[in-house]
Amino acid sequence: MARTTVVYLGGFGRSGSTLIERTLGAAPGWTNVGELVDLARSVAPADELCGCGTPFSACPLWSEVGARAFGGWDPGVLSRLTALHRAAARQRHLPGLLARGGASTGTSTEGSTGNSTALGELRAAYTRIYRAVAEVTGCAVVVDASKGPALGQALAGAPELDVRVLNVVRDPRAVAWSWVRRTERPHSRDGEAMWRIPVHRAAVQWTALQLEMEAVARYGGAPFARLRYEDFVADPVGSLVAATAALGLPLAPADLTQVAAGRATLDASHGLSGNPSRFRSGTLAVRADDQWRTAMPQAHRTVVTALTLPLLGAYGYPTGVRPAPVRPETRSTP
Repeated sequence: MARTTVVYLGGFGRSGSTLIERTLGAAPGWTNVGELVDLARSVAPADELCGCGTPFSACPLWSEVGARAFGGWDPGVLSRLTALHRAAARQRHLPGLLARGGASTGTSTEGSTGNSTALGELRAAYTRIYRAVAEVTGCAVVVDASKGPALGQALAGAPELDVRVLNVVRDPRAVAWSWVRRTERPHSRDGEAMWRIPVHRAAVQWTALQLEMEAVARYGGAPFARLRYEDFVADPVGSLVAATAALGLPLAPADLTQVAAGRATLDASHGLSGNPSRFRSGTLAVRADDQWRTAMPQAHRTVVTALTLPLLGAYGYPTGVRPAPVRPETRSTP
């Protein structure tokens, strides 16, 4: 069978990947699945809401995907997927995966038979899910915003997948500020807020994840591109055209009529987990969230800048403790 093409969004959370994922998923022949890594470990067990607004168990698309891939989302299937991820695609597995160009055999898990391994099983399971999504939606490209570099690298070695990696990166001070703010988590259906972490931890994790993405870019073997969120909000069409061309899956401006400078017009999608903005449809604002520039305490900015300094300059972000003024947005016409 022809390989299923997957655009895997990698990087750190709160970097704008949800909007980028949905915008790409609205292009002709493309579809998005949200953070697929959370399907087995949280979305299905808690019956969280799909991006379409219905509980996972009642979503027609995900029900059909589960039926085609595994005969249904049986608890045994979900627990096995979670176990396989822990055994073969956690962050500590990344060096081994990179050393073998994504072809590592992984660690055998209880219940494996013959020559099967955790990594091989994980790849086979994700291949079945991606293929079912492509079949149900009729799309050739599946966009997965799971973000973790290790999982992306593990899947890049699957023989029946054609994985392309898009690193979405955002100014770490904006990311850290987003992590400390309270954000409601409606998809959990229990009223709790999204997880928060202090700014110093966000800065350390941002640096660690980006260093891992640098390693994936250099040693991973899969087509790789990087997209700054700031460039996306300034020029949505131009930045996506450039990023997809770098991935070898070029979209033309005519494929991106759903987005322009300052706005995106998006239908409801079936994205799982991630930012609550995935529930919004219609015309959405596409703009830089620069509240951190005025609301973030000076001490917090200093800490984040210091902890992320090695990569700030490399990605074109101001390295001064006091951020430079935001440059005017570049308008684009789809």
